[in-house]
Amino acid sequence: MSKVRELHDEAMRLAHLALIARRETNEQEAETLAAQACRLESEAAGLIPEEEASEPTRSILYRSSASLAYQAKDLVLARRLVAKGLSGYPPPQVERELKDLFEQVAFESDLRERQQFLDDKDLELTFRGKSVGSGIIQYAEFAKRMEALSKLLDRVTQRLLGFKYAGGRRRSKEQQPFTPVLSAARAGSYAVTLKLTAGKSAQTNLFVTPTDVIEDVVTGIELFNIGDDIGLRERIRDEAYYKHFWTQAREIAPDGERVSSVGFVTAGRQVNLTRQREQMPPRLEPEDRESVRGTIRLEGILDFATSLKRNREMIGLTTTDGTQRDVVVQEGLDDLVRSYFGLPVIVSGTVEGNTVLLSDVQGSED
Repeated sequence: MSKVRELHDEAMRLAHLALIARRETNEQEAETLAAQACRLESEAAGLIPEEEASEPTRSILYRSSASLAYQAKDLVLARRLVAKGLSGYPPPQVERELKDLFEQVAFESDLRERQQFLDDKDLELTFRGKSVGSGIIQYAEFAKRMEALSKLLDRVTQRLLGFKYAGGRRRSKEQQPFTPVLSAARAGSYAVTLKLTAGKSAQTNLFVTPTDVIEDVVTGIELFNIGDDIGLRERIRDEAYYKHFWTQAREIAPDGERVSSVGFVTAGRQVNLTRQREQMPPRLEPEDRESVRGTIRLEGILDFATSLKRNREMIGLTTTDGTQRDVVVQEGLDDLVRSYFGLPVIVSGTVEGNTVLLSDVQGSED
């Protein structure tokens, strides 16, 4: 084991130097150092027998060496090292980390293999998971995420154009200048390319382009994926637009089983959304705290028509025991609520008399 420790310590020293080089934007040196560190770390892992008594040391070393191979841009080697780590007896947490790394490696490998070049108005969506095959995907998993993405693009466009959040009110053509269109799906994982186009009659603000909208969405998704809510709030200062982005991004997020990752690729960057829905408990609080008596969580069906009362958007909920409740929909959550109309849901919020001040709604089967 002294040889394993010696190799590991030297690998970590080189990995630290690679990190410094990357911070100094010397990418070539960083990749070279990461490759050297990977060679030593994988050698150390190879000295440990593949048996249960060797865990978690063996799988941790393979996870580390695979990560270094990924940093060195050797995706083939990274994939092989992940496979070796999974071939043993990794504990659940390390197994999850190895699988997450495999998803990231596969995501970037697909991009290389296709050798596809996107223009600055394109956004490629790549899906992976048990519901995804070579060029196929379960329709429901695809449709609900594309619906959420379409709403995101729409609201981001309105925010960048400087319009106040419109809620459920009818919006003008000036507020919706772009139309999303999709290319044909491609094999590998399941991937489509979305492009924003402007109609002939649309009078768009010349300072807001399809590229601006797409880049804003991808940047927000990146912050959302790493859990940087402070950074996301700083970027989206309007509370209604923030709530809308957060809830729709959660609709797009993978569940970890049927869909394990959703990749966002533009001409200049790529973000892989791996943060799972279950890691995002409801925490959006109602704005109106007057007369609030307590929190509540109800199951039922949203089956009343939407209306406006006292300038507040309302929707009706029939609970599983037949009770009817009025639900106040905060600005920013209206698109989310409409997507679940007529479906079994779990509603979270606070109580004001017989009214629920909605803080979150999710499908009861999610």
